[in-house]
Amino acid sequence: MMIFQNYAQAISNAKANNESQVNFNKPITAVEAIPSEKDTVTLSDKALAMMNGKTYTEEAPTYIRPVTARTLLASNDEQNTIGNTTTSDQQIPDTRFAEIMQKILDKRLGIDSEKLEEIEVMMEQVANDDSLSPEVKQEALDKLTEMREQVFKESIGMQENIQQAD
Repeated sequence: MMIFQNYAQAISNAKANNESQVNFNKPITAVEAIPSEKDTVTLSDKALAMMNGKTYTEEAPTYIRPVTARTLLASNDEQNTIGNTTTSDQQIPDTRFAEIMQKILDKRLGIDSEKLEEIEVMMEQVANDDSLSPEVKQEALDKLTEMREQVFKESIGMQENIQQAD
């Protein structure tokens, strides 16, 4: 009895012949001829062109460097500096974020920012008023400073009341 060693080839032969069982006792021929109907060859584009007498040139694929966020930001900054060199003196800084943060802080601390702004405006008017004597200016500024401190004390009192309620 002969020991069978090529099980995979026996199974593939059985599948090719549409057999439902594999016979491992049947000897397998080393090389089987491929029928001409199943024999196919795939020709490249270059081979097909040469068969027709044409020349074939293969274009190398072009590499396009991807654009990163860093390069986009850098080009944007360059455009902004080039376009805004003449209007750099006319630019107004964007203070919306600072204003929003200040409003949030004022709300949390209980500070009346409108009263503070009114007091600041009055202090500027008194400081810029040349018709007042220096003593009167100083008195008015001291009173306005006391008013401003009173607004802060009221907010501190409100915070203490809130903490005691909690």
